[in-house]
Amino acid sequence: MLSIAALARCQCEQTPVGTVAPHAEVTPIDLDLGVTSVGVRVQGVLTFRNTGTAPLNVMDLDLAGPAFFAIGGETAPGAIAISASIALLVEARPDQVGTFTATLAIVHDDLERNPTLVRVHLRAVEPPPCDDGNPCTEDLFDTATAQCSHSFADGLACQPADRCVIDAVCQQGVCLGTQKECHDTSMCTRDVCRQLDGECRFLENPAACDDGNPCTADVCSSNGCAHEPVPNGDACDDHDACTGGDACFAGVCLGTGAADGELCDDNDSCTTGDTCSGGRCVGVSIVAPRAEGERVFETPLIRWDGAFLHRREVSMTDDGIFVGMDHLPIPEPASLSHVIFAMKQCGTAHYEFSYRPPDGHVFVSYVRREMQLDPMGGLRIVVGIRQTRDQGFVPQTTGYLLDPRGQVTQSLIQVDGGETGRSLLPDSSHIFGTLWPLMTGPVPRDTPADTNLVVVREDSFGNVLWRHERTSGDWAEFLGTAGPRVLFWAKESWGALDFNTGALVWSSPTPFIADQMALSTALNLGLARVGATSAFAITVPTQLVGVELLEGRQVFVFPDREDPKYVPRTDPVIAADGRIILLMQRATESESGEMTPNGLDFVELFPDGRVQSVTPLPYAFPDGFIATRSIDRWDDSSPTVADDGITYVGYGSQFWAIEPGGNIRWTVTSTFADAFTGTVPLLREDKVLLISESARKIIGIRTNGGRMSDEGWASFRHDNRRTNFTP
Repeated sequence: MLSIAALARCQCEQTPVGTVAPHAEVTPIDLDLGVTSVGVRVQGVLTFRNTGTAPLNVMDLDLAGPAFFAIGGETAPGAIAISASIALLVEARPDQVGTFTATLAIVHDDLERNPTLVRVHLRAVEPPPCDDGNPCTEDLFDTATAQCSHSFADGLACQPADRCVIDAVCQQGVCLGTQKECHDTSMCTRDVCRQLDGECRFLENPAACDDGNPCTADVCSSNGCAHEPVPNGDACDDHDACTGGDACFAGVCLGTGAADGELCDDNDSCTTGDTCSGGRCVGVSIVAPRAEGERVFETPLIRWDGAFLHRREVSMTDDGIFVGMDHLPIPEPASLSHVIFAMKQCGTAHYEFSYRPPDGHVFVSYVRREMQLDPMGGLRIVVGIRQTRDQGFVPQTTGYLLDPRGQVTQSLIQVDGGETGRSLLPDSSHIFGTLWPLMTGPVPRDTPADTNLVVVREDSFGNVLWRHERTSGDWAEFLGTAGPRVLFWAKESWGALDFNTGALVWSSPTPFIADQMALSTALNLGLARVGATSAFAITVPTQLVGVELLEGRQVFVFPDREDPKYVPRTDPVIAADGRIILLMQRATESESGEMTPNGLDFVELFPDGRVQSVTPLPYAFPDGFIATRSIDRWDDSSPTVADDGITYVGYGSQFWAIEPGGNIRWTVTSTFADAFTGTVPLLREDKVLLISESARKIIGIRTNGGRMSDEGWASFRHDNRRTNFTP
C-alpha cells in the first residue's frame, strides 16, 4: 500500500480542460465517530461519488493512525461508474481513554484530487458505572451492546436492611435469610426484634394477662399471670340480655335469669324476634332463610346532595366489621369532609370518624385514597393529592391512625409529598410510595411537573429501613409488594425493587400503566392493564400484560394487539387455581371513529395468557356510556374470586356470581344504571357478600359461603384488609 507522500508525488499531470475525465467527491470530509466507551466499537460511513464524465478507478485505501482504527466491510478498490457512488465503512474500537485522530487516503485516477484525504476522529471515555445498588447482582458493562448487564449472584452472603434477618444469602437477586427470634422469661411482655438494628425489645404488655373475666384482677409476676377473684358483690356484666342484677361471686359474673319468651336484644342486627330462652337471648337469623343470590339487608347512607361513597376505599376486619369512606360536601364555605364509617353485622353502626382532607379546600389534579386495617382492627387512612398546575402540582398527604373503636391515635397532615400507595406487611412494617416535588411555583402549560418517586420501607417503630428514589415526571404509581419484589411505575417504565434493600432488580419500558396490579408469587406473575387509548372522554387501558416478578420478562399480552373495540373493563384478579379473571368490553366503531360499547365478556386466561374461556354476559349498555360510570368515573369494577372458584363482579346495573367456565350462578339487578360500577365485593364468614349499590347504599347478598383465599390475588389489593401485599 502506498504512503501518503508517495501518493502526493503521483500528481504530475493536469487533465486538459474539456476532456472526458472522472471527478471524485467524498462526504463528509471530516468524519466524527463521536464519543464512545473504551472497548465499544463505533462505525461511520463515507460516501465516495464519481461526478465526472468518465469512470473513476479507485486503486487503494490507506488508513493512518492508531491501530484500533480500521476500514470495515468488504469494500475493495475498483471502478466507479459515471454518477455512481460507493459507501466506505470506517470503524474503531478504542482501547484507552483519550481523543484520537486517523487519516484515510483514497487513491484514485482523478489526478486533480488524488489522493482524497478524510480526517477521522473520536473521543473515548471510561465505561459508565453499572452498580445498580443491589448487592445480590453481578454488574458488568457489556462492550458488545454498550449497555450494563446485571445477573443474579445467588449464594453470595449479604446483609439486608432488616437487621432482624440473619444468615442471609442472595437468592434470585434478593437478600433472604431467617428471622431472628427474641424471647424473655416473662409472659407479661411483647417480644419483638427492632428491624433497624436487630436489637431485641421486650415491651410491657399488661393485656397479656387479661382473661376477659370482669370478676378477676389480672396481675403479671415473675411466675407468670395471676388471676385473683374480686370481692363478692362487685357489679359486673355477663353480656347476657336475659339476666339482670349481674354481680361477681367467687370470681364468676352471675345474674338473675328472665322468663322464657321475654323480649330481649342480642345486639345482632342479622337476627330478628329476639327472646329469652333458657337464660339466653336468642333471635331468628335473617341470613339463613334467604336463598343464594337474594338480598339479606340494605343500609342506606346519609342522604345528602353531592355525597359520594368511595367504592374502592373499603375494608373489612377479620370479624366482619365493614369500613367505608364517604365523601360529604360542606356548603359554607364550600368544601368537603371525608367520613369513615364502620358497620357491624347487617347494618349496625360501630363508629364514625370525619375530617377535612387536603382536597377539601384546594383544587387538585390527582387524588389517591387508601385505607388499611391491621390484624388488631386498627385503621390507617391515607389521602395523597396533587394540586393544580397553577399551584405547581404541589403534593400533600393526610394520614390518620384509628384504633378499633374509631379513636384517633395518630394524625399527620399535609406532609411534603403526595402518597401513591402503601403495602402493610405481616410484620407490621410498611412499604409506601410518595411523589416528592423538585420545583416550586406555577408550572407553564407545556412544562411537565418535575418530581421524583420515593419508595420507603419503615419498620413497625417508624424507623426507615431503606429509601429508593427515582425520577418520575408528572406522575408515578406504587403497585404493591409480592414476596421479594416491590413493584412501581414511573417515567414510562415499570419495575421491581428488592424487598429487603430497596435496590432496583429490573425495569421495563411501559408508556402507561393503570394504578393496580394483580400479583402472585406462587406463579411468579404480575398483571397490569396498560395502554392509553382515548375513548368515551376517558383514558382507557387497552391490554393486559403479564410479567415475571423475579426477572421482569414479559409473559404475555392480551389481546395480542391494541384494539379500542375490545378493552379490559375491570382490574384482573388471580384465582387460587391460577385462573386470570377479568371483564372485557366489546364496542363498535362508527364511520367517524367513535366507539360505542355494546357488550361485556367474562374472560378466563391461563397463567401464560392463553384463553381458557370467554362468556358473553347478558348485559346491555344503556344509551350513553357515561351513564354506566359511578361519580368517580375513572374507577372500573374489581372482581373478587372465592376459594371455591366463584367470581363476584358487577358493572352498570348488573352484579353476577359466575362459576369457573362462565356459568352464571345468580344475578342481582338494580334500577340504577351505574349501581355496581366500581364496587369492590367483600365476603364475610356468615355467607353474606357486601357491595355498594349506587352511591348511597350498602347491600348484603346471601352466598354459598365461599371465602377469599390467601393464594394469588383474590381481590382488589389482595385481601379484606387491603394490605396490598401477597406472600
